Amino acid sequence: MSLFPAYNTAPQVSKSECKFSEMFKLLSERHPQFTQPFFSSIIAATNSDAPSELAWLTNQSFIPFGTSIEHDETESEQSALEDNQSGKVDTERHDDTEAKPDRTEPHSSQKRHKSKHKKKHKKKQSKRKRSSSSSSEGTAEEHTNAALALPAAGSTHVSEAEYYTDVDPLKIYLTVEKLHRPACPPHSEHVPAIRMAEKDRYKRYFRAVKAKERDHSNASKVVQVEIFAREAELERSIRVEETVDRWIELVRFRQDHPIHFDSYQNHKRELSLIERARRHFPFDERLLRLYLEAIVRVHPTDTVLDLIRRAITKDETNVTLWRALIRNKQCAMAQCIVPDVLKLYERSTRSLFMARRSDETMLQLFRNCATFCRQAGLCELMFGMLQHALGMNVSGQRFGGTDGLFASPEHSQQLIEYEELILRSGLPMNEIWLRVELLRSAFHYLPFEGGRLASDPQRMVLTDDVVGYVYPLINKAYAFELMLAALKLMKFPFPRQYDEEEAYEVDYSEQLLPLFLHVFRDRSLDGELYAFVKQLSVAPSYIRANIANESYLALVRKCLALAIDHFEGPQSATLLTLYLQLERILVCEEKATSSGSAEKTILEEGKAKPVRTRVKNLLKHTHSSNQNSLLVYAEYGLLEYEMSGLSGACRKIFSTSVQVYCASEQSDPSEPEADNDLFHLVLTMVELLLANGLKDEAIRALTNLALKKDDLTFECNAPPTTVPDTIKLSALQKFSDRVNRAVRYESQPDLVTGTTVPELHFSRNAMINSIKAYVTYLALIRSNLSEATKQLETFLYLFNDPSNPRQTFLRQQLFEIYIQLYEIARLGRKRAHCPPTENLRTFLDVIDRTLNEFPSNLYALRAVVFNDNLPWLRLRGVLGKHLTPKAVLLLVIAARYRESCTANGSLLEEFIPTEASPYKQRILNLLGSVLKCSKTDSDSVLYRNALLWRLYLRELFDQPNAPPGYSVLEQCRRTLYAALEACPWNKALYLDGASCAPQELSALLDLMVEKQLRVHAIPEELEILREG
Repeated sequence: MSLFPAYNTAPQVSKSECKFSEMFKLLSERHPQFTQPFFSSIIAATNSDAPSELAWLTNQSFIPFGTSIEHDETESEQSALEDNQSGKVDTERHDDTEAKPDRTEPHSSQKRHKSKHKKKHKKKQSKRKRSSSSSSEGTAEEHTNAALALPAAGSTHVSEAEYYTDVDPLKIYLTVEKLHRPACPPHSEHVPAIRMAEKDRYKRYFRAVKAKERDHSNASKVVQVEIFAREAELERSIRVEETVDRWIELVRFRQDHPIHFDSYQNHKRELSLIERARRHFPFDERLLRLYLEAIVRVHPTDTVLDLIRRAITKDETNVTLWRALIRNKQCAMAQCIVPDVLKLYERSTRSLFMARRSDETMLQLFRNCATFCRQAGLCELMFGMLQHALGMNVSGQRFGGTDGLFASPEHSQQLIEYEELILRSGLPMNEIWLRVELLRSAFHYLPFEGGRLASDPQRMVLTDDVVGYVYPLINKAYAFELMLAALKLMKFPFPRQYDEEEAYEVDYSEQLLPLFLHVFRDRSLDGELYAFVKQLSVAPSYIRANIANESYLALVRKCLALAIDHFEGPQSATLLTLYLQLERILVCEEKATSSGSAEKTILEEGKAKPVRTRVKNLLKHTHSSNQNSLLVYAEYGLLEYEMSGLSGACRKIFSTSVQVYCASEQSDPSEPEADNDLFHLVLTMVELLLANGLKDEAIRALTNLALKKDDLTFECNAPPTTVPDTIKLSALQKFSDRVNRAVRYESQPDLVTGTTVPELHFSRNAMINSIKAYVTYLALIRSNLSEATKQLETFLYLFNDPSNPRQTFLRQQLFEIYIQLYEIARLGRKRAHCPPTENLRTFLDVIDRTLNEFPSNLYALRAVVFNDNLPWLRLRGVLGKHLTPKAVLLLVIAARYRESCTANGSLLEEFIPTEASPYKQRILNLLGSVLKCSKTDSDSVLYRNALLWRLYLRELFDQPNAPPGYSVLEQCRRTLYAALEACPWNKALYLDGASCAPQELSALLDLMVEKQLRVHAIPEELEILREG
């Protein structure tokens, strides 16, 4: 028999009567206040066929009563025990019940409660009806009926979905799967005695969000109305006067004020406007660039390439179209196949040469093609192109001959020995392949000039392989620029950027080495800088950490020596200066790698002697003009300073050079460039004196430069004298007059000079040297920098034409002088002098202005990144608006240095040494945010830079303290494929991926074969060699 009466459909009257009789007997014993007529009425109502008010007794949703006698007896015994323990309470309840007879007032109380409930919960009225609920002042009879689950006399019908109280916890309800609503009793938290004013719950999050959305939508509607009004105004102005500038203004306005939430719709809107503009001006170059940028954001790569090809068929001599076609083909993962990209370079070079395009355009295209070959691992092809280009346009006898400058032997005994060691090491095959590949890349970078090479035919570069990329120059004056391009392809560290670079072109870490050339740098950072450059350098390279670096360094030196002999005059002196700067960088590298490099300023005599011998031999056999050039001797003195410090040898070089010049001076002093080289030499020596804290000697040198050049000397035995104030004012007036003459000369509107832009960057401008001497002297003799900075602001105001490349160069030099003044003040403060006060806010303002115009200026970046007065958060804020690859790399170096200082308890007071340094995570956050944010722009300089991706991969892989559950290899794998999507042609990324994500080696090899990158070794070959 079921425990629930509702489950039995057949009527069983007799059994029910028996049950109820037994149950009521127990109830009468427990509660004698119930009379027999009350029980009889219940039994009669239960046995009737018509629906009764007590039909809820058969409802399965309510607590059933037991059907066994034993269970009832047990419950009665438990109830009797509870009654004995609380007899006093039952007696009081019994008295209260007798004193208060039955009444019908609860019905009216229920009505009032329901009316209140309706007002308070209008939305939930249908779900929370209570037809038989009692008030808080109910009688004892109502309490007893509720405890027994029985209705009081005269109560209304109880709904099946009504809430009930489980007084006796039955175990059967432990398995209830669902409680029908309402699952909780409706009650009010309001206290009737206290009347409080109702208030809106305005702090509820959903109401606040809705209110904010309403305000935002209203504001957005107002903004959209203003945007449409402004667009209509620009459209009307175009109808009045249709010019390219007005169309571009409208396009820029749409770019800056998008109206859609979806960026794709905004880009489509921009593209439609640009297409309208191009229908009116189809040959405008600026509109073409905007069009090429817009179609990349709207269309897929295949469609973009088809559109550009159609445009090229109409105009095959357009340089912008060819560059866009090559860039989109090269940067697309699915389209980048090395031979296909090289065919595009060949076609474009031929078409542009036949159209007689300028030599600047041809040189830029040649440099891009050679850079692509180097990054794809085709170094043999790149050096073959260099050999033919230099032999055709510079000197066929020096560079295009058969002397073996750009040739390598078939075998190298050192390479064979290294390979045997690796094959016998017992390493896994992925490590063996990676090391052999790096080893062969370091040795086999020059083409093999022999009859036949069966082992590796790709090492042979024939004339037919490179003739399609090399063409003669129309103007032979650009041969010097071609030589500079060749040095840049060989990763030569130029002190400053002299031309425009593609986003993917700056991919080698050697570009940071010119920081060693700055006199006022913090030398304690040299070791960290060199370690960073060494970590990211790719063979072939002249960095000492690379294998076979000696042969590559010899190649670079020989190329420079041949170029010095070929060119004459200022061009030869510039190349000789670059040679000496390379030697100085190598000396700094040697000091950074030696023990105790943080405090080391002098190189060992055994290592300095070969450098002196090599330089003296070069100076002895160079042109006579170079032997008398003060620019060359100034650089030679700086080299000696790095080797032996500010000792007798360094001072002797500067003193002898000044004496020789003064003895042979025959020029007119009224000319602006008469003694420009002398000014550069003396200013170089003044920088060295100030860097060593010799302020008084620097003032004497500048005073003699202005008044008595014959008294200039830098010997140690010179008597220390103090310059009187009257002499200082006279010298200052001399400098001021010289500056005025130089500024008038540079301000001529029809000034014509025969120098190209690269020659201008490598020369020493007369006006810059004059201003530098004037403001430096003014800062040294005054108590603050206010007068000097005012003068510099005046000069910056005079030369502010961004369309003039000469004035752009002058502004860059003026900003560097501006920053140098603050560095002099900082060094003076450290050496306990009374220097000009340094205002950090003003310094940061100058840095911001400099980087706004020249974001890749190494001098400004080094001055702000390596400033120990700036905390990391403020440093990120300063450089966040001007992030370039060089800025990101220097930030990583600074973070590593601060981390080492934190770990070693250095003198940086802002950073407390802890076990877990935060700088590792800061580096990861920096690189991740830079590469992730720049991904939205396909032409971003940061996103297309393979060096940043390689650095990010290495930083992700080097996480020994990664949190639990963080998969380093999985994160490296994801980052690797994102990097390959950005730079699919860069071989160094694949090699770093094989090291940081070794589980993807087979996939990387397949990709390299598919893209037809240069592969020197394959695992099958190495497996045979290892078994043999």
